[in-house]
Amino acid sequence: MSRMPRRFLGAGGALLVAAALAIGSGANYQSTSANAGNLIKAGVISITSTSNGSALLNVTGLAPGHSSSQTVDITNSGDLSASYTLTASNIVDTPASPAFSAKADLKVEDMGDPSCVSSCPATTTVYSGKLGSFTSASLGTLAVNEKHRYKFTVSLADGGLGAEDAYQGAKTTVDFTWTAA
Repeated sequence: MSRMPRRFLGAGGALLVAAALAIGSGANYQSTSANAGNLIKAGVISITSTSNGSALLNVTGLAPGHSSSQTVDITNSGDLSASYTLTASNIVDTPASPAFSAKADLKVEDMGDPSCVSSCPATTTVYSGKLGSFTSASLGTLAVNEKHRYKFTVSLADGGLGAEDAYQGAKTTVDFTWTAA
């Protein structure tokens, strides 16, 4: 029996030494991966117009039964898709009565991408009615760098001999604004 406790003590001691070595050796695995220099930047919404800062329509001498048209290209030059709206404001008729803006017709058409040559979407009418009644029109969403051509046509209906005499020399000024949101 004297050998058994020695063996027991020897085996127990060996286990304690092994456990101490394993715990105290610091044999841990570790790995790291860094992602330095992260940048978070707000997007930009920007509109470019081929008529930026100048009048779209400069119509003089509009006669009954005639029309005049002008086009403008609008491009989403920002780095975010955006919903676009066209609004009219500051309508001023000279003389105020009869209001020429209540007589003149305005038609605004979205002709799509001017560089499209095949399988192009059909032209869509954005607004058609009296110039003085136009307030705003939703133009949909333009992707980054997407361009659309818009055609503005102003016309004066011919009501017959003398029907438009009250409008001779009358004029209307209006501001058109393109907004992206």
